[in-house]
Amino acid sequence: FGPPAGEDGSTVLAAHVDFNGERGVFFDLRDLEAGATVEVELDDGTVRRYEIVDNTTYLKDDLPLDDVFRRDGDEVLTLITCGGAFDSVARSYEDNVVVLAVPIT
Repeated sequence: FGPPAGEDGSTVLAAHVDFNGERGVFFDLRDLEAGATVEVELDDGTVRRYEIVDNTTYLKDDLPLDDVFRRDGDEVLTLITCGGAFDSVARSYEDNVVVLAVPIT
């Protein structure tokens, strides 16, 4: 739904924190701090660099969907994974970790 990296709005990348007892690609996402950098390789082989500006954990029901999936405004990279306590009955984490990063020019 969202724009690709390099365009206005929120580019969203979501990945597992873990799966089937193994660490997922976003296992350490909750540990990223403001000022850290992230690189995204695009289909054409170019790399866009971003600086982390926010790392927030939301209850899944409180995830600000209009902000996360916005298609206009300044470019932002939004990285999302699961976090918080694991509900073994629902087989799901209770929270979402949302990291925001802005392009480095």
